[in-house]
Amino acid sequence: MIAQALKVTVPVFFGYISIGIPFGLLIVNAGYPWWLSPLMGVAMFTGAGQFFAVALFSTGTVLSVIVLAEFLLSIRHIFYGLSLIDRYKNYIRRRPYLMYSITDETFALVTTVEVPAGVDAGKFYNLVSFLDQSYWVIGCLIGAAAYKVLEVYNLTQYLAGVDFALTALFVVLAVEQILTRKDVLGPAVGALICGFTVWLFKAGRFDSSGIIWVSICFGLAMLFLLRGKSYYRNSKNERGEMVPSEKKEEVSKGGIALAAVSMAVFVVLFLVFSKPHNLLADGVERLSLGQALAAVFVSGLVVLATRVLPFAIFAKKNPPLCIRFIEKYAPPLIMMVLLVYCFKDVDFTSTATCAPYFICVAVSGVLHLIFRNSMASIIGNTVLFMVLTRLLG
Repeated sequence: MIAQALKVTVPVFFGYISIGIPFGLLIVNAGYPWWLSPLMGVAMFTGAGQFFAVALFSTGTVLSVIVLAEFLLSIRHIFYGLSLIDRYKNYIRRRPYLMYSITDETFALVTTVEVPAGVDAGKFYNLVSFLDQSYWVIGCLIGAAAYKVLEVYNLTQYLAGVDFALTALFVVLAVEQILTRKDVLGPAVGALICGFTVWLFKAGRFDSSGIIWVSICFGLAMLFLLRGKSYYRNSKNERGEMVPSEKKEEVSKGGIALAAVSMAVFVVLFLVFSKPHNLLADGVERLSLGQALAAVFVSGLVVLATRVLPFAIFAKKNPPLCIRFIEKYAPPLIMMVLLVYCFKDVDFTSTATCAPYFICVAVSGVLHLIFRNSMASIIGNTVLFMVLTRLLG
């Protein structure tokens, strides 16, 4: 089982190591001790949240603003939890850690990869989650401990492009979701909504902390308009009781009209009212080590709360139909949202910068459609991306 879990999590290893090392470098460069880096990896375990926390620590941001920022960055975990209730419901002893360790990448793996035959699913999910967190903590530790060495010898340049492994992973998992469910509506809606919010972000009208959770919220609302009525009808048995939907959901004309109107309203409202929300304080004094430690543990509790909340509410009772709808439609939609989100920092005005992304994403998708070999698609295209960025850069 260990070998199988290692094989599944190899892409996450490359991605987490390549991102964790820069985080370790960043925290030490901000003036904090090296051990704070792996501690944050354990107490918070949220990549975006940890990077953002360093920026907040460095500017002396008050604790209340830090808590708000971490909540906004982690609110998407609520939807991950709603999608995993049924999958994790039978693993009572393992569930505390499974809830604690929910991240974008771990969610993507456990909702897509099949559990090997003869392997206990609970143990497998637990091991995948543990390995993913181990990779992240190791990356944070290496970056912090090797700060001086990497800085003196300029070795960080060789890490450039390795983090594309995570983008390639989302490509493969998005393709798997489409092939398994034989339904492109969820991924299409996810790509459309997230693409729009990424455009708003790049236009300076939207904060990056809201891209994922806003895309998921509005994407699920769109899917409910398009498929909700049909799903509700198909989920009733002859006695009128709710049962899991097994029939193919259909998109009604009324649903299309409502979704189109909602999309138009969404676009207008965001174009008119959206502005970047700056959560950074105006102060220049960084937080003391004691203040930073307090912020780390409080932030960790906030992140954990977003992951635990769905299980605390629905795990011990039969989830309502709306939750089952989310369980069914959220994974493929979220997978596409995470994939499109990877393009938020790509400079589309520079061919040398954006061409490798589009080429390697396309090649990853095509290769996986043809060969269905995740390792070849992910590792091969990560290497291709690193080569192209150096050739075109």
